[in-house]
Formats: sequence, structure tokens, C-alpha cells
Amino acid sequence: MAGIRDVARRAGVSPTTVSRFLNEDVKLSITNETKKRIEEAVKELDYKKGQSTRSRTASIAIITTVSEAEEIDDPYFRSIRLGIFEEAKKQKIAANRFFRLDSGVKLEELEAFGCLIILGHLEESFLEEIYQHNNELLVVDDPFTSEKYDTVYSDIEGAARQNLDRLYKNGHRRIAFIGGVHTSHRPEGVTVKDDADVRAVTYKKWMAERGLEANIVMKLGEWNTQNGMKLAEELIEEQKGDLPTAIMVASDPMAVGVYRALQKAEVKIPKDISLVSFDNIEVAEYLTPPLSTVELRTMELGKQAIRFAKEKIDGVRSYPIRCVIPGEIIIRESEQKY
Repeated sequence: MAGIRDVARRAGVSPTTVSRFLNEDVKLSITNETKKRIEEAVKELDYKKGQSTRSRTASIAIITTVSEAEEIDDPYFRSIRLGIFEEAKKQKIAANRFFRLDSGVKLEELEAFGCLIILGHLEESFLEEIYQHNNELLVVDDPFTSEKYDTVYSDIEGAARQNLDRLYKNGHRRIAFIGGVHTSHRPEGVTVKDDADVRAVTYKKWMAERGLEANIVMKLGEWNTQNGMKLAEELIEEQKGDLPTAIMVASDPMAVGVYRALQKAEVKIPKDISLVSFDNIEVAEYLTPPLSTVELRTMELGKQAIRFAKEKIDGVRSYPIRCVIPGEIIIRESEQKY
């Protein structure tokens, strides 16, 4: 039974080109001659979309964009993974094959699994290429992905709006944002979209809705503590003597760095500036003062992904489904009325 790479070889094009052509990608620009070669290859090889060249098992493979080092540093993805393993054990499903994008992924190997769980943000064209090898695909933690895939993600937009609404209710109008850049991955590299993360998108939209565009201050960089400190130092330097009254930080690890920068500059939390964040990592409640944050229920993301994967393996449904898990707002002493 032919696969998409067989069609690509016969037509003399890349698997991605074949995938985009068969899925009628309006942005694909190829000649009529190339289209004809692909159509002839599909017909000659009797290729059908989404078919596998191997019989599938009841096991699950996880493909992640997160390296081992990043997973150790960032409890967000580690917690999702723990949820996956815990629920898989409960459901008696094998989910112990882990493919890290930085170690290379052979797409043919993915055809044998009953379901694939994608953890992180993949470029849409690469996601489609994987889909051509195994159409039992489930995406975790990417609200912007195509509705053709099963998707599980946290309601980060809703949580961000709750944080901002609360700050507004408490009198804050000059609210800044410190966050991480949005990245989309392919095996050969990463595409960076500076302000495409859902928290940043929500912040800008929320500020505009309230006529506060003139007060928008955004600092974006890598998702880690050191960079959180660096971005906060830049903000303090640029806004000398006229700091915002509140900052929404995109993650608790970054917020730890923001705390450090503010303390070094002798800016008091929350007397001089209020701080809110996301993730509810263990250290958040032990900071001075304890950090207001959002529990994103990351373990539940992993558990729900396994439940949906089991439905795919068991053939319970034939249509894609999206699951949005709400966050829990945890208010602590890092914020006050202005």
C-alpha cells in the first residue's frame, strides 16, 4: 500500500507539496504540469488520503516540540506529560513512545500507532504532513490549530481576561505585559511569531476594547526566569519614573525573574506595582509577596488527551472534537487596588 512519500517520489516533488495539493491549499503555487504529475502518481499508486502502509496497534505515540532540558526547566510541559502517563496507565493503554522533534522524527514510524498526540505548536504544513501518515491525530496546547484535528487546550484567553478585568476593577489602567514569543516547529527549525501567543493577543485586544491602546507596553522574549528578569529590567529602564501600575506576566517562571528585577530596582510589590501571572507552579505561593496566578490544570490536559485518544482507537466517533479546560484564578498578595 502506497504512502504519501511514494507519491512524492513518483511525482518528483516533496511530501509537503503533495499534502498541500491533495488538501486543496489555496496558497500553494505549482504549475499545471506538476499538478498533473501528482494526480497521475496518486492514480498509478492507488493512494488514498490518510491511509497507512502498516496495520495499526492500540498504542499511542507522543510527539513533542519540547527538549528534555526545556521540560526539566518548565513544569508546564512536564505536568502535561505526567497527566498523559497517569491516565494511560489507568486506561491500560501503551503510551510510552516519545518522539522529540529535536532528536528527529521518521514519519513512516508513526503509521503503526493507533493515535498520535502532538504536544506543542507545530507548523500547520508539517502537522498536515504527519496527518497524511496517520490521520488519528490529537493536538494538545494549541488553540490555533485546524479544526480537523482533535484538540485539547487550556482556556488561557478566558483566564487572561479575568486577570485583566480584575486589575481594571481595582483601578489599574496602565497595565504592561511581559511574555514569551510564539513559536511553531518543523524538524529543520523554528518559526518565531513575536506577538502571536494567546496571552499577548488577548492583552492587546483587551486594552484596545477599553480604549487603552496608548497604555500598551509589551516586552517579549524566551520563556524562562532569566529572560523574565531581563525583560523587566528593560521595562524599568525605558519607563523610568513612570512605571505602569500593574504587569501581567505570561508564566510563573518568567514572573520569578520579574520579581528579582523589581526588587533590585527597589520597586515594591504590590505597593508600587501589582503583578499577576499564569501556571501556579509550586514556588508561586512562597514568593514575597505570594504571587497571584492561574492554575491551568495542565495534568488534566494530558489526561483528557488520553481519553480522546482511546475514543479514536476504539472507533467511538468519527468526527473531531475540541475540549477547552478552564483555569482557576488564585488571588494572592502580589496585587492591590490602585
